[in-house]
Amino acid sequence: MRIIICELKKIWNIKILGIIIVMCALFYLSFVRYHLEWYPRFFGVELAHHLAETYGTTLSLEDFEDFLNYRDVIVADLNLFIASRPIFAQAGIYNFEDYEDFRHRMGEIYDTQTYEQRRLWIDIALEWGSIVRTEINGETIDISSENEAPIAYTRMMDFNNIIGMYQSNILGTEWLSTIDSFIEWHTLSEREKQRLVEIRDSGELTSILTQGTLYHTRTFGRNLAILAILVTLILVSSLITTDRANRVNWLQYSSKQGRSVLAKQFSAIVISAIGVTTILMVVFVGIFSTLRTWVFWNNGINSFLGWPFHWLSITYGQYVLFIIGIIYSLSIGTAVFAFTLSRFSQNMVRLMFKVIPFFVVTQMLSNWVLTDFLGIYIGGDIFIQMLSLMMAFVMVVIVATFVLQREKRSEL
Repeated sequence: MRIIICELKKIWNIKILGIIIVMCALFYLSFVRYHLEWYPRFFGVELAHHLAETYGTTLSLEDFEDFLNYRDVIVADLNLFIASRPIFAQAGIYNFEDYEDFRHRMGEIYDTQTYEQRRLWIDIALEWGSIVRTEINGETIDISSENEAPIAYTRMMDFNNIIGMYQSNILGTEWLSTIDSFIEWHTLSEREKQRLVEIRDSGELTSILTQGTLYHTRTFGRNLAILAILVTLILVSSLITTDRANRVNWLQYSSKQGRSVLAKQFSAIVISAIGVTTILMVVFVGIFSTLRTWVFWNNGINSFLGWPFHWLSITYGQYVLFIIGIIYSLSIGTAVFAFTLSRFSQNMVRLMFKVIPFFVVTQMLSNWVLTDFLGIYIGGDIFIQMLSLMMAFVMVVIVATFVLQREKRSEL
């Protein structure tokens, strides 16, 4: 154990830790900040949080009918916004009902509107933060609003979309259901069709979970996996190569006890990979948790609010744990293979020529598995992806084991 601790001290040196801290800072600025800023703006996220906190994991018909009353809360906020903008009063609009009547009238006479009517219609649309497409002197142009869409207006659009999605996907009214549309417009295998029909008919679509939550979770997990792979390579790659460059291995070969050091170095490398990945998880998953996606922890990942649909009928919490498990597997597998590469590298330059292609391949494997994780897609089979990941992990462990056994019998 004393030797393992000494090897850990050699791995976790100040220079390497400094590089890792810089990389983590860049990762935060490049990726984490994006999720923190854009997740709350994703379609339906705010109302989905409200639904999960109010009704639990699923939205029953009784809950849906109760949720319809939430429109009154949104309309009250919209009325306050309308009252705060003089342009609405100019058009005789004093509440949201007046606005809907005005919009309906303008739509009916769109082709015969006077200049004043068209100008008033554009001004009101711009107050909502909309981009208006209109004709000026026979030319079609888009007029961008300088205003950001009011929260209440965005909430109303999300509310209407959520109502429509529940009616089509659960009640079978309004639009064609998302699953039926997917089956109709895409060429799918029989197994994919059977799974989609099973999801549609099983009742699991009553789960409350937005596409935005899954998108940001799997994208965050994919980027965190890349960081974990890169940090692990930086942390553990140089240990064996440095010893070989300094010909420490010659001294190790001179005794039976010395030959066992490589196995202890291997243990230190695996411990370091687990340790650094755990630190990354605690820091960045902790930051991601401020988005409060944990309110969906027990909600199924196949939802009337979500797309794509998934091969497994698991909860969001299990989905997250799967991604975490894959990240740990990639990190440990990276450390084990870096150990093998280091054993056959006489100096850091040669090691870098081997590590860089390995990083690219590992990143591609990570992206292949974690992009649209577990989703049912044309030409994609998550079972093949997961099998490939497990086979790659087993192969690097076997190779590392062979190297350890060979090292015991190596001659100078």
